[in-house]
Amino acid sequence: MRKYRRRLAYKLAEREAVAKLLAEEKKSTKNIGFLRRKKEALEFRISTEAFTLNAEKELIRKKQEIEEELQEAIGAYRIKRKAEFVESDILEMQKKIEETNAKLHDLEKRLDVLYGGLRKHRSLTRPRKQEYHQPQVQEVSFADIAVIKEKKKTEKAPEED
Repeated sequence: MRKYRRRLAYKLAEREAVAKLLAEEKKSTKNIGFLRRKKEALEFRISTEAFTLNAEKELIRKKQEIEEELQEAIGAYRIKRKAEFVESDILEMQKKIEETNAKLHDLEKRLDVLYGGLRKHRSLTRPRKQEYHQPQVQEVSFADIAVIKEKKKTEKAPEED
């Protein structure tokens, strides 16, 4: 559970960071395919046609500008995809947390039932608290013992006669 919450917190922070980058990259929403085709057409034109030096330099400059725009567009596209992946990860983490919470709640209910049965069983098998009356032992003092011994001696003495 802790693992899922930590990953969710990380993904939420990552979403905020990507959202800031995405806001900055919103400017370059040009079509990547269009820019690639334009770049390839310029490269083909530069390599196959014969131009003056200034015209060829101008085409090369345009090609470099298109490459820069293409790199910006690719960066924006990657950030957009990253935002989508982070969002899907967040939804997945939230789903896992909800599932885990549901399982945990179910287990807690089952434990409550088991503990209730255990308490009931223990109350039936456990002897009730009763005040035990121990039989009183007769205390005999040394004087009484001496008297008892004398009686025994006197009882044994007539038998010796």
